[in-house]
Amino acid sequence: MKKVILFSASVLVATSLAVSTVQVPVTFAAAKPKPTNTAKPAGLVPFKGADFKKFMISSKSYIQIKDIYFLYGGKEKQVFYTLSVYNGDNSTIDFMDYWVELQSTAGATYTTKPHASNSKSGKVPSKTKKDFVFYSQVDSTVNYNNLIFNVVKWDFSLPNYTKKIGKANVTSAYKNAVPANAYSISADDNSKVKTSLNAGTVFTMGATSQIQVDLNMENIGSFEYKLPNYQFYIRTKSGLVLKMASEPIDTESIAVGEKVKYTLRTSAKKGINLTGAQILVTDLDAEAKIETPRSIFEIGWGKDNKILVGENKTASISIAGNNVNSSIVNVYADQNGTQNEIILTTKWLNKGAEAVILPKYKYEILASNGVKYPVTLSEAEGDQTLVPGVEKEVMFQAVLPVTLSDGLTLVVKQPKDEKNKLEYVSAAFKLSKIQELKGVSTKTYTSTKGLYEIKIKQAERLPWGSQDIINLFIDIENKGKKSQAIPDIAAILRLNGLLVKEDKTSLIKLDSAGIIEPGQSTRYVLTTKVPYMFDFNEITLSLSDKINEKSKQTIGLFKLDEINKSPELSYGSTYKIDSVGRRATVEFLNTFLFTGKDRDMLYAEFKYTNKESRQAKLPVLKAYFKTSDGQFIEANLPLIKTSVKPDGTAIMTATAPVPKTFNKDESVQLIIGEALNGAVYSGQDGISDSYISAQAFKLPKMQQDHEISLTNLKLEPYTFTLDKLNTMLNDVSNVKLEMDYTLLKPSIYDVVEKETKLYFEISNGKHSYGTSVKVEPVEGEGLQAGEKKKIIVPIQGNQLGDFVYNGYIINIYEDIDGYKRLLGTKKFGSFQVMSPTPAAK
Repeated sequence: MKKVILFSASVLVATSLAVSTVQVPVTFAAAKPKPTNTAKPAGLVPFKGADFKKFMISSKSYIQIKDIYFLYGGKEKQVFYTLSVYNGDNSTIDFMDYWVELQSTAGATYTTKPHASNSKSGKVPSKTKKDFVFYSQVDSTVNYNNLIFNVVKWDFSLPNYTKKIGKANVTSAYKNAVPANAYSISADDNSKVKTSLNAGTVFTMGATSQIQVDLNMENIGSFEYKLPNYQFYIRTKSGLVLKMASEPIDTESIAVGEKVKYTLRTSAKKGINLTGAQILVTDLDAEAKIETPRSIFEIGWGKDNKILVGENKTASISIAGNNVNSSIVNVYADQNGTQNEIILTTKWLNKGAEAVILPKYKYEILASNGVKYPVTLSEAEGDQTLVPGVEKEVMFQAVLPVTLSDGLTLVVKQPKDEKNKLEYVSAAFKLSKIQELKGVSTKTYTSTKGLYEIKIKQAERLPWGSQDIINLFIDIENKGKKSQAIPDIAAILRLNGLLVKEDKTSLIKLDSAGIIEPGQSTRYVLTTKVPYMFDFNEITLSLSDKINEKSKQTIGLFKLDEINKSPELSYGSTYKIDSVGRRATVEFLNTFLFTGKDRDMLYAEFKYTNKESRQAKLPVLKAYFKTSDGQFIEANLPLIKTSVKPDGTAIMTATAPVPKTFNKDESVQLIIGEALNGAVYSGQDGISDSYISAQAFKLPKMQQDHEISLTNLKLEPYTFTLDKLNTMLNDVSNVKLEMDYTLLKPSIYDVVEKETKLYFEISNGKHSYGTSVKVEPVEGEGLQAGEKKKIIVPIQGNQLGDFVYNGYIINIYEDIDGYKRLLGTKKFGSFQVMSPTPAAK
C-alpha cells in the first residue's frame, strides 16, 4: 500500500475539495483566473500537510490517521482515509484486531469499508510500517471538520466487543492540497515519487476556454515505478468539477531518476472563475471498480500564457516526448477580389534526441470576433519528418475576407483520435498584421541532404499558337563543403493568386547531373501554358523537397512581380545553349523575303555549332517570328538529323509565310529557344509541345539586293557563277539553256541538310518562264559542285518564240518550296535557232 509523506513550509488556510467521477468534460460560464506568483520547479519547496495524533497501541507501536480525501459520485459523497500502522515491537502486529469507526459531529455513524488494495493478512512485521485504506459513504453536506475518527480494538470480553484506542477530530486547520509553490513526495516500500504542478494556462477561443496544466513526476526512489491508471479532475472554488483529459504518455513506468509529464486539459465556457481551483489525482482500479483519491494540488496561474505566444515569438510543443520549437516566419496575402489568400510560412525545430513525425494537426485562423477560418497545408499531403537539430519550414494557406488583416491568431489543434479523447489547442500564435506578399527570389534551404541556395532567376512568356508559355527558371546551388544530393523538388504555381493545376505544369531538370559539387549549381524550369489574352502581373511559387515516399519538406515561397522579355540579340550576337550535354551556339547569318504567287515568305539562316567535347546531335529548337505590330508567326525549323563533331557546324534555316502586304522594311525578330516534349527535351523525332530559354534575334532589314550579273551569286552554303550561256530555241515553246557554270561550296559547314534549288528564268519583260534545278541532289540530275561544270536546263513557254529577235533576260533565283529570291540578272541578245530535224523516211 502506498504511503504519502507530506511536508509543509508554512501555515495555510484550511480548504475543502469536491470531486466528480463524471467521465465527460463539463463546461460552465467562467472568468479568467488571477495570476499568482509561482516559482519555477527548481525553486519549489516540500509540502508536509497536517499531522494527526498518534494512537499508541503499545509503548513502541502506534496507529495514525492521514490522507483524508472526499470523492463525489453523482449525488453521492465518499470519504477516503488511511490508517498508517507502525510496529516498533519485536513481535508481529495483526491489524485484523483493529478497526476504525467514522462519525460526524452531528452524531451520524457511517459504515466503514476496507479498500481492496489492503493486505489480506493484516500482518505488520516488527520494525515496519504499513498503510490500510478505508472509505465510507457520507452525507453530501459533510465537510472535513465534521468528521470524527474512532480507532478501536476488538475485545470480546467487553460488552460492545470493542476497546477504544483513541479519537481524532478533523479541524479547520486541516490542509490536504499541495500549494502551487510546493511539491509532494509519495513513498512505499518499493518506490518514492516526487510530484509537482506547473502554472496553469487558460486559452479562450470565442465563447470557450481551454484549461491546461502540467503535472510532473520524478522517480527519486531505488526501484522502477509502475504508473497507476491515473484520473485527473479540476475543481473550482465554488465546487464545480471538470474531468481533465491527459495527453498520452508512451510509457507504463518511470525508471529510477527519470521523469514524466502529464499534460492535462479540459474545456469550459468563457467566464468560469478559476481562481483558487485545484487538481485532484485519483487512481482507477478497473478490476475492483473503485476510484481512489491520491493527491490534491492547488493551481497557480502564471502571468505568461503557455499556449498563446506573441508576434514573432516561439512556441514549445511536445511531440512524442520531444520538445519542438515552432514559430511563424512570415504571413502574406494575395488579394483576389473580395478575398485574401493568406500564405503562412512556419518554422519547426526538433530539440529532442530522435526524429518525430509532425502530427496531423488541425489548423485554424481565429479572428478577434471568434470566427474561425480553416487553414490547409500548401503542399501535397504526407508525413512531415522533424529531424533533431534541423530546421524545417512548412507552408500553409487560408482564405480570409479582405477586411481581416489584424487581430488574428493561428491555432494549432490536436484532433480527437484513439489516444486523444479531447480535441485541444497545442499552440496558438498571434499573427502580425497581414501585408501584401513581396517578391522573394533567393532563399537558403537546409535539409538532411545538405545546405543549398535556391534562386528563382527569371520568368519568361513565349508565344505558342493561341496560347502563351510561362517558364520559371530555378537554380539550386550547393552551399556546403562537400558533394550533395540534388533536392527532389515539387512546385505549386499561382498566377495572380489563381492556382495552376498540377497536371497543367511540367517541372524539368535542365541537366543530367546526379549530385552537386560545392559551389556548383543545377537548374530546373517550371513550365505551363495560359491563353494568350490572359493578363497577370504576379507569380507565386511554392517549392518543396520530397524526402521520401510519404514526406515532403517545404523549401520556401517565392514571388516574382515581372515577366522578363526575351533578351535581344543584335546582329553578330550568339545564342548560347549551356546545359551540360547540350552545349551549342547559334549565330545569325542572313535574312531575306522570298516572293510567292499568293503569299511571301520570311527567311533567316544561321550557323549552328556543337560546343560539346564529343560528337553529338544538335538540340532541337523552336522559333517564332515577331513582327513590328506584335504579331507572332510560327517559324519552320527543319530538324538537323546528322551528328556534328566538336566545334562542327551545320546550317539552320527558319521560314514562315506572310501576306503580300508584309513590308520588307519593317522590324522583325526571331524568338528562338530549346524545344520540349512533355517534361523532357525534344528528341530526334522533332515533336515539341513547348520551348524554353528563348532569346530574340533582332533581324536586320531584309536583304533584297541582287547582282546585275550572273557571277558570284551567293546562297548558303554555295556561290554560283554562270561562265557561258548558249540559248537554243527548239520550237516556239521550248528553249534549252546550255550552260557552263562554277558552283563553289566553302568548307565552313560540316553538315548541310538544307535542300537547295536554283530557279532559272527567261523573260522579255512581259512574259517569264523558268525551271527549278536541285543543287547537289541525293538522287537524279542537278547542279554539281565544282568548276567549269556543264548542264542543259530546258524551259517551256507559249510565248518563247517572241523572244528570238528582241533580246531576253536571264534571272537566277533561290527557290524554296515555290518561294523565290532573286540572286542575279543579265540581259542577252537573240537566241540560237535550232535547225529542224529531218523527218524520218
